[in-house]
Amino acid sequence: MLNFLSPDKQPSPVGKKDEMHPEDIRNMFIFFVLAALVYFSYDAFVLDPQREAIKAQNEINQEIKLAVESNNGGSAEAEAVARPRAEILSEARRVEFATNEIRGSIDLSAGGRLDDLSLNRYFKTLADKENVTVLNPKGGDLARGVEYGWLSTSGVRVPGKNAQWRISGNGDLRAGGEVTLVWDNGAGVTFERVIALDEHFMFTITQRVINNSEQSVTVYPYGLISQKGIPSDYAATWISHEGPIGFIGDELYNEDYDDLRDEKKETFNADKGWIGITDKYWLTALIPPQGEDVKYAFNYAGATQDKDNEGLYQADYLGQAVTVAPGAAQDVQSHLFVGAKEVILLKEYQDTLGIPQFDLAVDFGWFWFMTIPFFYALHYLNLAVGNMGIAIIILTIMIRGAVFPLTNTSYRSFAKMKKIAPIVQVLREKYGHDKQKMQEELIEMYQREGVNPMSGCLPIIVQIPIFFALYKSFFVTIELRHEPFFGWIQDLSAPDPTSIFNLFGIIPWDPPSILMIGAWPCAMLLIMIVQKKLNPPPQDPLQRDMANYMPFLFAFIMSGFAAGLVVYWTFSALIGVLQQMIIMRSLGVPIHLFGETSEEEEEAAEEAADQFVAEHEGKDAVISDEDEAPKEISPPKPKKKKKKK
Repeated sequence: MLNFLSPDKQPSPVGKKDEMHPEDIRNMFIFFVLAALVYFSYDAFVLDPQREAIKAQNEINQEIKLAVESNNGGSAEAEAVARPRAEILSEARRVEFATNEIRGSIDLSAGGRLDDLSLNRYFKTLADKENVTVLNPKGGDLARGVEYGWLSTSGVRVPGKNAQWRISGNGDLRAGGEVTLVWDNGAGVTFERVIALDEHFMFTITQRVINNSEQSVTVYPYGLISQKGIPSDYAATWISHEGPIGFIGDELYNEDYDDLRDEKKETFNADKGWIGITDKYWLTALIPPQGEDVKYAFNYAGATQDKDNEGLYQADYLGQAVTVAPGAAQDVQSHLFVGAKEVILLKEYQDTLGIPQFDLAVDFGWFWFMTIPFFYALHYLNLAVGNMGIAIIILTIMIRGAVFPLTNTSYRSFAKMKKIAPIVQVLREKYGHDKQKMQEELIEMYQREGVNPMSGCLPIIVQIPIFFALYKSFFVTIELRHEPFFGWIQDLSAPDPTSIFNLFGIIPWDPPSILMIGAWPCAMLLIMIVQKKLNPPPQDPLQRDMANYMPFLFAFIMSGFAAGLVVYWTFSALIGVLQQMIIMRSLGVPIHLFGETSEEEEEAAEEAADQFVAEHEGKDAVISDEDEAPKEISPPKPKKKKKKK
C-alpha cells in the first residue's frame, strides 16, 4: 500500500525499494482479470466442444440386465435397443394422472412404478413444442422411475418389482385427488399405497400395511429412484451440479456421476433429509418421514468406465421397522417431488412440509449470499414489469446505485489521472533513466494532486463477484430459461443468436459457433471502447497494448455467455460511461473520444511538468532542451503541426 507523506517525512530512497509500485499492483489486478477471462474462454471454446462430443456418446443404445446392490433387490429389465416411448407406455396396464403442471401414468403391472411424467409448461426447445419428460419407462431413452415398497426379514411375502397392483374404488389422481393401489400377499396381509397429488409437483405417498393374519408382521418401508445411463444433454461443469443429490442430516451431498461409479455405493444415517437425482432444471427427490431413523444410499451398478452409458444409478432410502400386530394396520407417509426446480416453490415446500434445505436443490454456489438476492430481485421485478430483460436493466441500475460511492470515488480518481496523464508522460521522459527518481516524483505528484492510482481498480474488484453471481443466477435458475427480451432475443439464458459475420441475418449463411458474435456483444464492444477512451492511458507499453485489445477479447468471450448477462454488462458499462463523463466535465477534464490531444494541451502539460519539477527541486533541476540529456528508453514523439485557423 502506498504511503503518501509530506516531503519532509518521506522515507529514504533505500526504504522505497521495498515498496510496491502502483503499476506493479495494477499489473497484479490485470493478471487476475486476464486469468479469469482466459479460464472462461477455455471453458467456452475448448471444453464445450468436448462436452458436446461426450453428449453424443451418452445416447442410450441398448438395455442390459443389472442387479442393483441396494435394499430392494430391483433390477433393470433387459431390452435389446431403446424403443419409442409411446409404444412402451401402451403395453402396460396404467393409471393416469394430470394437472395443470404435469401429466403421466403409473405402471400397475410393474410394482406400481411411477415412470411416466411430463411437464406441461416446459418444452425441450424454443422451436420444438415437445414437452420435457422427467420420468421415462424402462426400455426407452434415459429410463428413470420411482418405486416404493417394503422389505421383510421374517419371511413375510411383500410386493416385488413385478407385483400386479389393482385400483381400489374410483380414485381420481388429479390435483387435490388421490388413488389407492392394493396388493394382497395371499396370507392375510394386505398392502395399500395411497397416492395424492397437489397442484404443482409434489406427491404424497402413504404406504399402509393391514395385518389380518394371526402373527405380528415386521417390515421396512423403502423408496428408490433409478436411472439407466446419463442424460444426453449432461455436461460436467463447476457452474451447476447434475446427478445424485441429497441433503442428509445437516450436510448437502452432491455426488457426480463419475464419483459414484468409482464409489459404487455410499450410505448415510440421519433423522431428517431428502435424496434424489437432479438435472440442471429438473429434480426427482424422495422425502422420507422426518424425525425417524432413516438409511440413505447412493448406488451404482455397472462398469466403472461406462463408455457405453449403460450403468444404473440409484438414490434410495430405507425407513425404520414397522411392526403390525394381528388385526391392526399401520401407515407410513412420505413425499415425492418430480418437476421443475422453481426456487419460490421449493422454498414453499421447505416451509410447509418441513423439508430441510430443499431450496439447495438449486446450485447457487459459493456466492449464494449474492446470487440468491439477485435471483429474488429479478423474479419480483419480472412479475412487476412483465419482461425479464427489463427486469435485468432495472436490476443493473439498482446495482450501480448500490456501488455508487465506490465507483464515484474511482471515477473521480480516473478523471484526475486523465488530467495529469500528460504531465506523468513528461516526467517519465525526463526521468526514464532513473526509475527510483521517477517513482519519487510520481508519488510526490500523486500526493499533491490528491490522486490514488489504486482507486481505479475498485470498479474491477466490485464487478468481479457481481459478475460471477449474476452469471450463476442466469445459468442455474429455471426462471430465466426461455424468457424473451425484445426483437431477436427470445431466450435470455442462451447466447445472442445473431452474428456480425452474416450481418445479423442479412446474408443467408450460418457461421460456425465460434463466429457467433451477436448484436448485443457488438453493442457492448462499442461502449467498452468509449469507456477505454475515458480512462487514463496506461503508461506501461504492455498495459497500453492490453488495454487496446481488451474490449475485443472481452466481447468475443462474452458472445458465448447468456444474452441476459451481456445485457447487464452493456447497460452497466453505459451507466459507467455517463457517470464518468459527468465527473470529467465537473473537474474540467477534456474529453477526447475521437481525436488526439491538441498541441496546446501537450505544451501546457510540458510546462506544468517543468513547473512541478522546478518547485520540487529548484530551477536548476529542470532539464532543458540545451542540457545534455541521457539516452531515452523510448524514441521522442514527433511534434504535431499547428492547424491553420
